[in-house]
Amino acid sequence: MKLRVRNVLWTAAALATLGGTIVSAGVAPAGAATSPADQGVTKTTITVGLPWVNFTELKNLGVNINDGNFVDAYNAVIAGINKAGGVDGRKLVLANVGMDPALPADAANSCTQLTEDDHVFVSISPVFPDCYQTTHDTPVIAGSLPGTLPAGSAPDFAIVPPDAPFDAVQLAAFKKLGVFNGKKVGIFYGATSDAPEVSAVKADLAKLHVDLVDTALDNAPSTDTVASDQDTQTIETKFQNDGINVVLGVGGSGSTTWPRAQADLQSQYKPLYIATSESSYISYVESTKGGNPYLDYSLAATSTPTAYQQWKDPAIQKCAAEVRKAYPSDQVSNPPNPETTVVTNDTTYESVIEACQYLGLFVKIADAAGKNLTVASFTKAGYDLKNASIPGAGGPLSFAPGQPYAIGPVTIYHYDAKTQTLVPGTSVAKTN
Repeated sequence: MKLRVRNVLWTAAALATLGGTIVSAGVAPAGAATSPADQGVTKTTITVGLPWVNFTELKNLGVNINDGNFVDAYNAVIAGINKAGGVDGRKLVLANVGMDPALPADAANSCTQLTEDDHVFVSISPVFPDCYQTTHDTPVIAGSLPGTLPAGSAPDFAIVPPDAPFDAVQLAAFKKLGVFNGKKVGIFYGATSDAPEVSAVKADLAKLHVDLVDTALDNAPSTDTVASDQDTQTIETKFQNDGINVVLGVGGSGSTTWPRAQADLQSQYKPLYIATSESSYISYVESTKGGNPYLDYSLAATSTPTAYQQWKDPAIQKCAAEVRKAYPSDQVSNPPNPETTVVTNDTTYESVIEACQYLGLFVKIADAAGKNLTVASFTKAGYDLKNASIPGAGGPLSFAPGQPYAIGPVTIYHYDAKTQTLVPGTSVAKTN
């Protein structure tokens, strides 16, 4: 699904568990030594960096996930790429370092090791990409927690778009399916920091000629659920009196506050609810473990297929075969079908999907950059990439100048009470 930091469960569970601690680790300390640009490329090799998350350490924080062996997965996929000729005649070389994202010093040290000691050209899927992009002028593939970076920073090319740019696409998909036909819509959000996204969503709805009736903010502190529930109850009453029958939860907080408050209040008001931040919403869905009946009245959307759908891609299957052949003792389970199977903590397939996708994206950009592979040529090639076939993406992806992210086909999900998770399709989403 959307926004993988290793996988969506890691995004939802670990980021919620670690809270503000990890954000502080996003940028290397002022005055840190920098590494020269355009390093890691020789006539015969390209060194790529992998700062992999140590999930064993995270178990101490209650994050119990098994995403598989990332180092083995990357090495196996790289071996397949090199066997096929590498990248424009150059072989890929993997430099890797494990890190505990709960320790800011550990995150900073992993960045320093890969850039200053191992001299990587690119960092793939770092939890804290800012250090690579700003301090070390190192391009990033699929970074996790990008900040507001100064102009001229090395790019972070991602398969998954940020929430705000995806809003216009997902709202158009809901419109096409008739979700807004004859409906009165209200916007709900739970943090003043989401105001810019709310403004963008309003503009998107206006372009789609959707009947937006009201916008409301639950401005209670996120830690004060009693006050938040009271605010939401007041908003519910107003929305219901206005005849609103579709509520858009905008932003991370907005996407989770509404269903939680409805359950707390045992509300009789049951409009169709759409969470614009699917990554935040799935975090809430996983945490409820089937305990919130109001989820039956909800929809969400993502720009990437489910892991089950991605696994069917022949390119992903090829990578899986390479990993299993090279490392037969590694556990690599098949993704469960979310429509029939309850989600488990065995997500060992994620290491294979990630290695296949992110290396696939890197190879596409580096190949397009040509023989003269530099940060500048890689950056230009990435922004110019159009209709690229990336393993498991579900369709061709394109980037654009100033847009280091791609937007793929939209998949809409509803909540399935049997599997207690979000599954593709809208047919059983309830309305009041």
